[in-house]
Amino acid sequence: MTKDAIAQSARSVYLRALESSDLDRVQVWHNDHALYETLAGTFRYVSRSVEEEWLRAAQSASHQHINLAICLTGTDKHIGNIYLREIDWVARRAELHIFIGDADQRGHGYGRAAVRQLIEYAFRDLGLHRIYLLVLAGNLPAIRSYTACGMIQEGILRGHAFKGGKFVDVIVMGICDETGT
Repeated sequence: MTKDAIAQSARSVYLRALESSDLDRVQVWHNDHALYETLAGTFRYVSRSVEEEWLRAAQSASHQHINLAICLTGTDKHIGNIYLREIDWVARRAELHIFIGDADQRGHGYGRAAVRQLIEYAFRDLGLHRIYLLVLAGNLPAIRSYTACGMIQEGILRGHAFKGGKFVDVIVMGICDETGT
């Protein structure tokens, strides 16, 4: 991918705070069993009242979590979410979570663009030093995307997730801010 293509891809989405108007869309995504087959987390059906409570908490100011919507530039369409979780301000690290909930928008580089933006925000604006994530070992498109964002494989958690009736490996990937901040 050329520098121009990378720059264009980075501008294809923007991040914003989650809003109450996102509730219906996010509830559909959180109840999408097929989506969770690609994620390290466990699928659970989520009721509207639980989703409302989750969204209220996600919108509130927190020192340990940042929850953002991924939106298409130009149309403002909300296509997924990206989070920094378990922020440790002493060790200056956080765990990244992401999903593109809108199935029609997967595979277009939007997740990669969102990850790049969140990493830049975490290092430049928040002063974090390290971002890490967990990805299913079989999710090769995601692994390629994270690698393209500068993340490296740091380890394997054997049999760490239970998917499709069996235990599967999970890869730990991470990136450190090497600018010395």
